[in-house]
Amino acid sequence: MRKLTLIAMLLSVFGLTAQAQAADKVRFAYAIQVHQANMMIIQDFAKKYGVELEIVPMRRYADLQLALMTNQVDVAVMGYINVGLMEEKNFKDYRVIAGVFAGGQSLTLAKDIKPKTWKDLEGLTLGTAPNSYAELLFKTSARLAGADLSKIKTVSFAAGGPPMLSALKNRQIDGFVSWEPNNADAAVAGDGYYSTLDIGDNATKHINGTLTVNSNFLKDHRAAVVGVVKALVDATNELNKNNAEYVQVAVKGTGSSMDVVKEAIPRGRLDYKLYEKEAKALLNLIAQAKMTQTDTSGAVDRQFDYSLLTEATGQSKRQLGGE
Repeated sequence: MRKLTLIAMLLSVFGLTAQAQAADKVRFAYAIQVHQANMMIIQDFAKKYGVELEIVPMRRYADLQLALMTNQVDVAVMGYINVGLMEEKNFKDYRVIAGVFAGGQSLTLAKDIKPKTWKDLEGLTLGTAPNSYAELLFKTSARLAGADLSKIKTVSFAAGGPPMLSALKNRQIDGFVSWEPNNADAAVAGDGYYSTLDIGDNATKHINGTLTVNSNFLKDHRAAVVGVVKALVDATNELNKNNAEYVQVAVKGTGSSMDVVKEAIPRGRLDYKLYEKEAKALLNLIAQAKMTQTDTSGAVDRQFDYSLLTEATGQSKRQLGGE
C-alpha cells in the first residue's frame, strides 16, 4: 500500500512538473537579420530558465507587429518605431521590456553617386521595403533635413534580397535603404557603398530593435517572460564577447557568406538596454515628419516596463537606458 501511495505521489509531482513546463511555453518571433544573431541562439539559453520557446522567424517588423497584435505570438522583436505605429492603431495590449540591438540599417548608393546632403537625393530612384523601419526612418531623416520626398522615386522591394541587389547592379535603381545583410551584400559585391548620409545619426542614436510582449501574456506568465529576458541577456553577452561565434551564428542564421557577415556586423551592435530618451526622440521625430498623425512619445512612459530587465540583470533602470 505504501509503495502504491509513493508511486501516486511521484506521479502527482511529475504531473505538476509537466504542467509547469507546459505553462512556460512562449511563442516567440524575430526577424532574420545579422544583428539579431542573439535571437538565433536565445532558445538554448531559455531552456536554462525552464522556458521553451516556439521560434517563428519572420522577415519584416510589419509582419512581427501584426503577429503580436493578432495574438499569433506572445513575444516579438520589433522596432522602437512600432510603438508609434501600434499606438496609431489604438493597440495598447503590449509592453516593451528590453532592447535587442541598435543600428544595422543604412542607405546604400551606387558608387558613382556622391550626395553631400539629403536634398542631393532628389531625382534619384531608391529601393525600399514599404512600411519597414528602415524606410520610415529614412523618410523621416530626409524630410527633416529639407529633402522633398516627392522628388525621390522609390521602388518597392518587400523583403530586400536578390531582386533589390540585382536592380542596383543593373542600375535600375540608384541605391536602396535596407537592413543588413543587404547593404553588406552590395558593398562586398562592389555594386554599392555605405552613404555618409546616416539615417540614424540624430537624437535617436541608432536605436532599433526591442523585445515586446503581449501585456496579458506578461500578466499571466511573468516568470516565463523573465526567463526570456534572462536568456536575451545571456545570448547577447555570449556573442558580444565572442566575435567568431557571432559570425558563425549569423552566417548560419541568415545564409549570408562569411565576408558579408563580417562587413555587416560593425554596422550595428547587440544591446539589451532599453533607451527611453532616444525612444521618445524617435517617436517625436516621426510625428514631425508626418509618419504618424500624432506625437506618440508619451507611450514610452506607459508601455516601457523595466522591471523584468532590472530583475534579470540586477542593474538599475538608469543603468539600463532609462531616465
